[in-house]
Amino acid sequence: MKNYLSTKWAFQLVWMPASITAFAASLSTSRGASLYSESFDSAASAKVIVNKLANADLAYVDYSSFVRDQPGAGGPVTIKIPEAPNRISGSVATRGVLLNATYAGTARNINILAATAPSGAGVSFSGNYRMSFDLWMAIDPTATAGTTEVGLFGLGQTAVSRASLQTRTTGIGTYGWLSAEGGVGGAGDMSLFTDGVAGFINDLPGAPPDPVPFTLAFAQATPVGSNAPNNQWSNVVVTVVGTTATVFINGVKFGETGAAVNTSGFAALGYEDPFTGSTPGGFNRQFAIFDNWKIDSIAAAPALEASVTTVFPRVVELGQASIGEFSVVNSNSATSYNILSAAIDGQNGTDFTLAPTFPATMPPTFPIVVPPLESVPLSINFIPSTPNGLKVARLTLTTSDPNFPVIVLPLQATRDIPSLLAAITTRIVSVAVTGGTGNGVLTLTNNGPSSVTISNPQLTGTDSSMFALTSTFPIVILSMESADLPVVFTPTGAAGLKSASVGLNSTDAGVPTLSIPLLSRYAFGPPLLAHYKMDDISGTTLVDNSGASPAAALQIREAPFGFGQTSLLPGGAGTAVRLTSADSSITGNFAISNAVHLPNVSYSMWIKPEPKPTTNRRILHRSSLFTTIGTLYSLYLTPEGKLVFEVNSATAVETADGAIVDGMVYHIAITHSDLDAFGNTAATRTRLYINGVMLAEKTADVMGYTDYNLNTTAAGLYIGTATSAGQGYTGILDDLQIYSVELSSGQIAGIYGQPGKTAFNLEMLDYRITSVQYNPGTGTVTLTWNSSAGATYSVQESTTVSGFTNVSGQSSIPSGGVTTNTTFTATAGPRRFFQIRRTSPP
Repeated sequence: MKNYLSTKWAFQLVWMPASITAFAASLSTSRGASLYSESFDSAASAKVIVNKLANADLAYVDYSSFVRDQPGAGGPVTIKIPEAPNRISGSVATRGVLLNATYAGTARNINILAATAPSGAGVSFSGNYRMSFDLWMAIDPTATAGTTEVGLFGLGQTAVSRASLQTRTTGIGTYGWLSAEGGVGGAGDMSLFTDGVAGFINDLPGAPPDPVPFTLAFAQATPVGSNAPNNQWSNVVVTVVGTTATVFINGVKFGETGAAVNTSGFAALGYEDPFTGSTPGGFNRQFAIFDNWKIDSIAAAPALEASVTTVFPRVVELGQASIGEFSVVNSNSATSYNILSAAIDGQNGTDFTLAPTFPATMPPTFPIVVPPLESVPLSINFIPSTPNGLKVARLTLTTSDPNFPVIVLPLQATRDIPSLLAAITTRIVSVAVTGGTGNGVLTLTNNGPSSVTISNPQLTGTDSSMFALTSTFPIVILSMESADLPVVFTPTGAAGLKSASVGLNSTDAGVPTLSIPLLSRYAFGPPLLAHYKMDDISGTTLVDNSGASPAAALQIREAPFGFGQTSLLPGGAGTAVRLTSADSSITGNFAISNAVHLPNVSYSMWIKPEPKPTTNRRILHRSSLFTTIGTLYSLYLTPEGKLVFEVNSATAVETADGAIVDGMVYHIAITHSDLDAFGNTAATRTRLYINGVMLAEKTADVMGYTDYNLNTTAAGLYIGTATSAGQGYTGILDDLQIYSVELSSGQIAGIYGQPGKTAFNLEMLDYRITSVQYNPGTGTVTLTWNSSAGATYSVQESTTVSGFTNVSGQSSIPSGGVTTNTTFTATAGPRRFFQIRRTSPP
């Protein structure tokens, strides 16, 4: 869009409610001939053809209040969405079609194509025309991570098929997408395709073109995905003139094809999740609602355009007004056009008024002349009524432009007056023991001018019997005060996520009812949570030989996968696997385990790393987001050979540089004890072992495991990488054991001394030292110990009771039968402590 500037018009804020009647009566409904309209009032009347992949579907809903089931988290919840801004005359105000594509672990989408009648033939459009529709893309307001779902639209589709309209296709026609929160795999937040060739527009800082369109079009976005079209209405207009298609969203010009090859053909809308989900159900509360789909003929390209939609700062005080501004631009170089009239209507139309011009003190007088190549700014006042929340209306301008006789701008603003507030979700400390309880607090804050009474608590949802509110109702909350409502979680049955919802009635006129999800986790598990022996030789998973956890899923991007490597276990049978570094979304081989995340845990494994000089090598990683920082925990190896275990993004224990040498075989183990369970700031102890010896321990100021955000990312334990595309480990891995308890130093030493065995099937081996004799004449020491036939042993010494090292020449000593002895030269210096290690067999 050209940047037309004019100092001819300016405006100031003077609210005059009577001004509505002064201009509303002059509204004209003249427009181009209607070619197609669909209000989505019901399945019986809808004129659409449905094309979908499995696990994608649609429903016709009254979106002003409907119950939406959330697979995987939270249970049923009531969704309330305001009226769409561009209601088709005669249609039901708040009925539309809901599309969903988030219920399975594969990429999927669903399309609806314009048809002549329900299940009838598709409608083909040609010539010059304008398509418009209202789109609401919902994402979970409690989420901290974004999503990759997109709303789809298409013109000139030459095939009535689902595949003709996807984000990653080479289909024919003019089509595009709008991302719900900020991009699709680096391919842009909005795209307009021309016969498979896409032009991307990003709202990321510094990304060309300038992100201003997103800031202007989506000012009322939720905190997840700022300046993105989530949880608000987006009005999309696509004009086709000749072979040029132009896209406007909320009145803002986003893109133009230039010269599309195909603009004649079918029209389609759709919704897609273009990526593979890691868990059935994926993110929750995600869907798209379409309403008011219209296609009208036009004669030529419009000369008048509304340059931006109105952007309103959030109103935070009762009686306060905010002002939004936009411009009407005339791109014709020779002809003036007039704005003939203006009107505001819609669900919250009385909350918006036309602002006066400056220096005048009255609203503008119509007609307003827009000279050639100039722009006229206009302003809207927003003075909201109760209740709080998003307010939706529309501004309709009639003009003398024959190709754009009616300009419709959606008005969206948020009344954010603090009154009765509660957390979006109340999380209760998870329970990590059978028969235990978890405690949480639901805090209600009254920021309003008068007292509020809370009453009639109702617990609903699948697991409602496991939650209890112990307060006595009704509860009065004085102005500017808070009330804490204790919540007790007493889980039963199978381990896993538990959820319910508490509903509360209030006397606050702005918030007459509160519905707060309650979430917690029953997180106990057997002592041995998983044992991945790595003896697999084919397939797409690593078997858990303990049977307690699912098989670990393999991400095989660099075939063939490294099955069948020589076992790293000394004298051990079976095989190992080789992982390669996942340093992009298409490189590397790694695994993901869904072993439950618990506050007390131990890990044991054998590694043989390969060099990686520039980045850390993540061996185990659990994170609440897609990040290379261990927001839950991470075990990694630095390029310098330092082994580090971090909890909540902070180092818990680490070795010195050079503790691990590339190409060498090591047994490594981590134990972490957090006796108070999730949610506390400090744990009891963290220890790090190499080859059975504890090299690092921290018992003060250790970070405790936090319970994580409930998304599919944190549910998985990455083995051999930090994320699906970052800081991967290259090397061999063998015999990964995962425990739900803190193993003792003796158990870790036993696992190292008996490779392949777990902490609970170690042989009770007796190789205690029975005799120590020192010969001062020769300076030698003779040790005798209990032994087993066929075994070999090594002698270790230390000046303290820890930090033992091998005595030179005293490794792989063959058994002498029931007892074994050896003689060696004593090291000069202070006193020595000796210990015997069994080196083979396991």
